[in-house]
Amino acid sequence: MKKTIQLAGYFIALILLNSCYSSPDLSGLSAELVVATDVDVDVDFTDYNTYYLSDTIYVVSNSIRDDTLIVPPKSDNIIAEIVANMTDRGYTRSTTHSEIGDKLVDIAMAPSIIRVTNTGQNCWGWWGGYPGYWPPWGWGGYYPYCSYYKYDTGTMMIEMVDVKYSNSKFQSMWTSACFGIMDSNEVLNENRALRSIEQAFIQSPYIQK
Repeated sequence: MKKTIQLAGYFIALILLNSCYSSPDLSGLSAELVVATDVDVDVDFTDYNTYYLSDTIYVVSNSIRDDTLIVPPKSDNIIAEIVANMTDRGYTRSTTHSEIGDKLVDIAMAPSIIRVTNTGQNCWGWWGGYPGYWPPWGWGGYYPYCSYYKYDTGTMMIEMVDVKYSNSKFQSMWTSACFGIMDSNEVLNENRALRSIEQAFIQSPYIQK
């Protein structure tokens, strides 16, 4: 099934979000190395030569404290890993955004991070969940106790869209997603993100000039 996205609208929406927030750290990256890829089976990747990729990673979050962009130097290693894999497959990078609208590149790539902060509580009675007792039996009453939790989940996505043959809408060619529970260690999160990019290309041998 072919999917389409409005890449220009995607960029504009994320830029507008940036006017509301400040600038993130690498804790927005996915922690678990769980990688999924999706491809348009009708695409012949040998028919493409060039691609656009900026040096910015877009961030979407349910927390107002998070920023919406990861910019150099924090984005350098992630972008470099994508570029290295695309170069190995025979493609040439452009960093000029206007070449998308002018169709001077064949492919546009957009890395992004979706970060969700999860909070809540679990409550139990006596004996790890069994009901308590009301007077005159048992311990003289029902005294629940609660534990509170907070954890982040993150999904790092890379979207590849067709510029060469698209008209008003850019057609999605390939998407990768790495998702899971995030760690508090930024370096660990980045290392997992780098490995997820490598794994995404390993399981996508059809991306080849």
